[in-house]
Amino acid sequence: MSEGSILSQTFQDLEAWILEKKRPAFHAGQIFQWIYKKHHLNFHEMLNVPQDLRDHMEQEFSFPSWQVEKQQSSDGTIKYRIELEDGQIIESVWIPEEDRQTLCISSQVGCGLACKFCVTGLQGLKRNLSVEEIVGQVWYVRSVEKLPVSNIVFMGMGEPLQNLQQVTKAIDILHHDKAYGIGRRKISVSTAGLIGKFQTLLEQTRVNLAISLTGSTNESRDYWMPINQKYNLEALIGEVKQIAHRFPKSIMFEVVMIKDQTDTLEQAKSLANYLQGFPCKVNLIPYNENPHFPHLKRPSSRSIEQYRDVLQKKGIRTMLRRNRGNDISAACGQLSKENKSIS
Repeated sequence: MSEGSILSQTFQDLEAWILEKKRPAFHAGQIFQWIYKKHHLNFHEMLNVPQDLRDHMEQEFSFPSWQVEKQQSSDGTIKYRIELEDGQIIESVWIPEEDRQTLCISSQVGCGLACKFCVTGLQGLKRNLSVEEIVGQVWYVRSVEKLPVSNIVFMGMGEPLQNLQQVTKAIDILHHDKAYGIGRRKISVSTAGLIGKFQTLLEQTRVNLAISLTGSTNESRDYWMPINQKYNLEALIGEVKQIAHRFPKSIMFEVVMIKDQTDTLEQAKSLANYLQGFPCKVNLIPYNENPHFPHLKRPSSRSIEQYRDVLQKKGIRTMLRRNRGNDISAACGQLSKENKSIS
């Protein structure tokens, strides 16, 4: 990874750098537009930027140099397997739908939280991603692949709140109107529940926060998501309730529904009790089967509907996430450095 990557520069960073070069700050807007809107990857093609400033950029900044493989699902989903400059592997997933194009991006190489249903967790945590490596996933799809991206979800590899500083800086770049101008309400950050960082993320970014629960009792969640042994459901929900009134449309809970495990009526009733009395919504994610956990199965449609009905009868807004990209190991919980391209 390059310490001088142009993709690691916020608009304010670039303005400060330009002022150091004794040039007007407005050139920052021109440079951002060349990179993010006109998709130019060569500094010397930025013709309305002074020649000496282009020379300085050529000397001090770079674009990522990655090896990228891709696979396309039968449903149109595309998975990108990205080999970073130090040889580490991350994956990103582009998901086209009728009304949006969502890019699921990674925030770490691997993940250290060891959730017992997630393939990414099997490889452990290698390192955090840099700002360049986070922004670069969007940049590659938008500016190299020339694909539209209307929504971004930090639901790929890693725990974003363990890399909060780099994630918030990347969001600042992606949201800026001179870059991709992706609205804050169209960016979601998923967490396994790192208490103490929810408010910081929401105050600094004003994006959506998605909290992964899976188990809806402490006994269940202790097993499936070991982080619950440090931050149990009472502590987790308690912190959310303290901030929910300030961010009433920003908080969502996610439940990975595993057959005969986390999809039961007991689990649904427990979750409904926890979520009474404050604004939130729940996203149900039927388990995406994979060869790494052959004993874990997707629940039946009836089981999912019964779980959903329990929540909805309590006035809790509940949605079902569609399965996308399962045939190329691109679905939720399936991303791994071991999943090589077959295209």
